[in-house]
Amino acid sequence: MDKLFGKNLKFLRSQKKLSQEQFALEIGLNRGNIASYEKGTAEPSVNNLLKIVKFFNIDLSDIVEKDLTLSNEFASELIEGGNSLTDKVDMPEEQMIEELEVHSKKMEKFLTQSNDMQKIVEGFKSFYLFKKAKGSVDMDRMVQEYENLLEVMESLLESHNELISFLEDKES
Repeated sequence: MDKLFGKNLKFLRSQKKLSQEQFALEIGLNRGNIASYEKGTAEPSVNNLLKIVKFFNIDLSDIVEKDLTLSNEFASELIEGGNSLTDKVDMPEEQMIEELEVHSKKMEKFLTQSNDMQKIVEGFKSFYLFKKAKGSVDMDRMVQEYENLLEVMESLLESHNELISFLEDKES
């Protein structure tokens, strides 16, 4: 681990408004351990690291790989911890609400585009099946092109829907 862990630990602790002593007591360590971790002069054992991430209800990768002091994305993850955003991040509540509204509007637009794409694919498929049923000598090449295009469009639509499901799961 590098200094990032210590910086994140200090940030998370301060967001909970805990002194090093108070935090150490909460997780069963001493103040010296916490001070050393925050300065980057010592690394926690796996057991102590697990106590820390469990206490803050965060993923291990977040505390060791991300600079949480700069991450607005992390703010939404902190909501799950049960405290208000203003207790956990330096961002004003009004700004956070504004960003969440922007995100919500983007998601709404994305869902609308996905529904429109679904209708286009269904219409295109109906047209293709109609043309294929009529059949003609020149149609063989067109049929192959339509099949290729349909395959690409359906694959794109499937990916699009998977992305929407992923984003909806992240929001809830």
